[in-house]
Amino acid sequence: MFRTLKTGLRIWRRRGAAWPGIMAARVAANALLRLPRGLMVEPTQNCTGGCTGCPPPEEPEDLSPELLARWLDHRPTPPVTIHFSGKHSDPLAAPHLRELTETARRNGSMVSISTIGLGFSHGMEKLPVDRWIFSIPAATGEGWKALRGADRLEEALAAVRSAASGNAPMVELVLTVWRQSAGDPGKLPGVAAAAGAHGYKAVFGNYDPEGRHFGRVGNLALDSPECPYRLGPDGNPELKVKPRGCPLAGCLFLDASGTLRPCPFAGDDAPRVTEPSREAWRRAASWTGFKRNRAFPVCRYCP
Repeated sequence: MFRTLKTGLRIWRRRGAAWPGIMAARVAANALLRLPRGLMVEPTQNCTGGCTGCPPPEEPEDLSPELLARWLDHRPTPPVTIHFSGKHSDPLAAPHLRELTETARRNGSMVSISTIGLGFSHGMEKLPVDRWIFSIPAATGEGWKALRGADRLEEALAAVRSAASGNAPMVELVLTVWRQSAGDPGKLPGVAAAAGAHGYKAVFGNYDPEGRHFGRVGNLALDSPECPYRLGPDGNPELKVKPRGCPLAGCLFLDASGTLRPCPFAGDDAPRVTEPSREAWRRAASWTGFKRNRAFPVCRYCP
């Protein structure tokens, strides 16, 4: 709660006195129309990580600013938050990131980007973004190399410093804890302070049943008492405690192909809509009940 209030106050100072009222009106309009207030956007299927064992697609798709604008134009009311993130990708690899964030800025009350920080180029610190979230897999070079095959920690921290010197009201550093970095949370405060981040936190890595490099069983910090997973009788991870509801119930996901989905993790058997329209948004709003009931197969792995 404190982090949210701190972020809100910083954005208020940057966006002006009318910002809270506009945001409150949008929250109310989304609630009245029963639309999730947030939109997660995957701007590209490409990635800047270059991690061992995780090659990018041969022909990655990129979301065009025009298609994002069409989806937003057909939405019955503007979303409150627009968050650029990746599934097995990274927003910094998107060729149209500036245009996409400008489109989001015109249509949302808060714009944010989650990234691994690699490939942060000159000028990105001036993107119209309210909140940068940099996710690192380790707080030491040794842990980074064990996970990704190369030590690029300093490159990621340099990106944090660049973002903190720019326009964004909030720059956060998030340590995603894996087996190889299970001892790193205690180092995070010092690393975050040295990089100039405004805030920091540690979270545990999620199991990815698609078998991608990071989310596979061998990388999970299963020996850590705080880890949400344990091995089940079939040798696959299971949640120690079934969460109440869905952590992403308040948002929908637009992937790099321009397809609207319930969330990044629901799977190919979940519903989707491919053409922007008011009817598409109305159908998508109905998915919230399935998410809150954790009715999609992958929900049993999502903490």
